[in-house]
Amino acid sequence: MLRLILGRAGTGKTALLFSEIAARCARRQSGSFLIVPEQYSHEAERALCAACGDSLSLYAEVLSFTGLARRVAAETGAGEAPLLDQGGRLLCMALALDGAASRLRVYGSAGRRAETQSALLAAVDSLKAAGVDSEALYAASESCPGGLGDKLADMALILEAYDAVVANGHADPADRLTVLAEQILDSSMGPDDHIYVDGFIDFTFQERQVLRALLKRGVQLTVCLTMDELHGENEIFELSRRSARELLAYAGELGAETETR
Repeated sequence: MLRLILGRAGTGKTALLFSEIAARCARRQSGSFLIVPEQYSHEAERALCAACGDSLSLYAEVLSFTGLARRVAAETGAGEAPLLDQGGRLLCMALALDGAASRLRVYGSAGRRAETQSALLAAVDSLKAAGVDSEALYAASESCPGGLGDKLADMALILEAYDAVVANGHADPADRLTVLAEQILDSSMGPDDHIYVDGFIDFTFQERQVLRALLKRGVQLTVCLTMDELHGENEIFELSRRSARELLAYAGELGAETETR
């Protein structure tokens, strides 16, 4: 089931989640998970502890999406490859650029400039978060004339080369949520689990795939989004409205029940 709790800031959305989780803890019901942005996780955990008391750790847990990835990987026994740190990722990008240099039209000399390597690695992160693969980049490059098409074709080559280098015994942190969406389908998560999502304006493609996988497993998914109303016209809330519509569409495709309040 998907439940959307909508409202402007300060209307009590988070307080409602906390009261529901506290009530489940008081009934000694496990399987409550609050997912918040990484930078908010410690603050949210302190606030939830104040609401739930000492029993929180027994029945509920505060996680980020990456924290959920670690939890599900441990539960499914996926045995993921060691994750690269930032230095290792930069080294893999340098190796990828060196291997692809002869085929690159624009970034052929990028392997010799550290700042360009960092910029290309950031571009790879953005592409993966948006779910854009090399095939889509190649297709886009064919429809774009001149320099833009050359850059897109180069990015497709770089993405392929980078993934090939990383795959040699390691894992890229940028792929972690993509892997999580697949692992959730093999996990024990199901209708007895209540997942609460709070603190997000919108979601990346990877995060949406994780939420879709949770819905597919039949969890009770509650998402708080800040907006005036679902079909409003205030542009300030358009990102949140778009996220709400996409989640409702996912639930509809899966035949899941929905509730909006």
